[in-house]
Amino acid sequence: MAGTSLEQHSAAGDDQGHGGALERPQVGPVVSYNPDAPSEEWGWHGSWREFAPRGSRALLWLGVIGLLLFLFGNQQSMVEDWWLIAIAALMAAWLIWGEIKIRKDRARRP
Repeated sequence: MAGTSLEQHSAAGDDQGHGGALERPQVGPVVSYNPDAPSEEWGWHGSWREFAPRGSRALLWLGVIGLLLFLFGNQQSMVEDWWLIAIAALMAAWLIWGEIKIRKDRARRP
């Protein structure tokens, strides 16, 4: 607190019952903050594909199976069943398209 009355009094040695000299804040390492990646401060920062490339596809296939298992429920109409089948089919098509794309990229590598 440069230039404040507290610093001037403590520098002059005039306590006037205010508890003595001011404590200086300890300066530690400066941690920069990246607003694009806030998780860098508290933990792992990366993508799931870097951590477990096949794990993401396996979890998505489990999601497709889970959606199809919802067909065995207490629905009265077939509307819910058609939605579940459509979403599971879209997910499966997306996964198959991604697998084909990955295999083509591997074949192009030298």
